[in-house]
Amino acid sequence: MSKTIYFGWDIGGANTKITIFNSSHKICDFYFKNINIWNSISDFEDLLIKISTKYTDSDTYHFITLTAEGCDNFENRSHGVKSIINLCDMHLNGEKKYYSNKNKYISFEDALKNPIELYSTNWMLTLNYLNNHKKINLIIDIGSTTTDFVYRDMSISENINDFMRLSNKTLLYQGVIRTPVPMFADNIKFNEIEIPIINEVYATSGDVFCILKDIKFENNSYTGSDNLPYTEKNSFNRISRLIGKDFNQKDKDLILECAKDLKLKFEKYIIQYIRNIEKLVTNDLVITSIGEGRNLIQEICQNNEIKFTPISEIDKSITFNKEQKYDIYSHFTSALVALNYFGNINE
Repeated sequence: MSKTIYFGWDIGGANTKITIFNSSHKICDFYFKNINIWNSISDFEDLLIKISTKYTDSDTYHFITLTAEGCDNFENRSHGVKSIINLCDMHLNGEKKYYSNKNKYISFEDALKNPIELYSTNWMLTLNYLNNHKKINLIIDIGSTTTDFVYRDMSISENINDFMRLSNKTLLYQGVIRTPVPMFADNIKFNEIEIPIINEVYATSGDVFCILKDIKFENNSYTGSDNLPYTEKNSFNRISRLIGKDFNQKDKDLILECAKDLKLKFEKYIIQYIRNIEKLVTNDLVITSIGEGRNLIQEICQNNEIKFTPISEIDKSITFNKEQKYDIYSHFTSALVALNYFGNINE
């Protein structure tokens, strides 16, 4: 007898996340794959084939949200949506439903007719989740590339696309892995001297957080700006290049101080956006965070006397199998796209 499996897909330009639920709506598996869709969509297609092959003996249901349509190898966002969902329809077995900006799950045929309804919808799932939790009024989802600021009763119509969210300061194109350092800093303090940064993609935010051990890179396939992994050695090398130096071991403490300085510059923009949201909420601001950099948000709140509650203390929607645990909160929207369908998000 076939078993029923539910898949929650969050398809981003840099990463694809898949949370898998069993027939009891308990998480039974999870996949995270660093796929740069802007380079080639073929690796994404390979992942679809791999997943389908593994679960051929199950009755499968796929709930899909995406943000990868904005990659610049597509002519426009509609072309991106159609390219991605065509591959999903071609390779995924079972029923497929696409999450739309009307908080509905639509068929492949309807998605082809109205691709605009699928543009960058994952933050809307976060909003649905937030509106069911009275203890918090702002969720900050900080990922590898972007940071979403989702506050209680936030207007979908006024934030319906990336342009509007950028304008409203609810979307910050700054993340904890891929953001080039010159995008958030103009200089670095090295040995008490302010050194202008070379405006090349020699290092990214991931190098800062690798050196400072804020993010663990052991279990993922990210590579830095030179296509080498995020290791302490490689990150020291890359940060050094920003100020025209080759890394020397005698400079290690000085480069470590550079990383601390860059972290403060990175955090400055997060704090500015939080203060902006603070003006929009009616009650005292209480924040929680999801995404790969969620611990950084907790640290920022503590350092700035902002109320913060960890997501693990308030969430009751995730049920794990006893045998395995997954870092779902780093990739929460891949779970929410299925949970939202189940109607399984509750106080």
